[in-house]
Amino acid sequence: MSQERSTPEGINMEEHALRFRPLPRPKTRGFDRASIGITPVMQKRKPPEVRNALRERRVAAKQKDARYHAEVALRKYNRANNTKFELVEVKVISIFYEFGGAGAHYNFTAKQPEDQQNADADSTKLFFSEVDLYFRSENDVIMCCIVGENDAGRCYGCENYQPVVHPSSQAYGGGSSTCIEHPGSDGDSDSD
Repeated sequence: MSQERSTPEGINMEEHALRFRPLPRPKTRGFDRASIGITPVMQKRKPPEVRNALRERRVAAKQKDARYHAEVALRKYNRANNTKFELVEVKVISIFYEFGGAGAHYNFTAKQPEDQQNADADSTKLFFSEVDLYFRSENDVIMCCIVGENDAGRCYGCENYQPVVHPSSQAYGGGSSTCIEHPGSDGDSDSD
């Protein structure tokens, strides 16, 4: 096991794909009213103040979840590497859907407790973590590691969103697939 990783260097992609929980089925609201002749009624749109308040609550809940995920990932990293980093700030969150499930990549900063007195930017480390989006426990932290300025791993899941710094070694598994397999396709291209 690497000194700066909580997961092994080589990762089996098939096993990794099985780590993601499948997406939950959408909840149905009873029967289809249109099929029995009842026309659907559009709901009245809420006023902007109410919509903004709801949006702010969703953002606050997402930030709270992200902080919790980062704290648990950091706790797993500390246990694996016998260190005592403490979370400073969650920087970037990227959610991706792959293998029939969902995952999240985070960048966050952390310091060792003895470095807390020093406000020096050099004592703060940037971390990368990958978690199952339907996070329940520490077992859903797939990996957590320190990343540096020279790390520039490629992730197709985060490509079109905010820039998340990924480790250069392909130790993380989510976001590595570029193809979308549709039912009934064998994955072969006719243009070969």
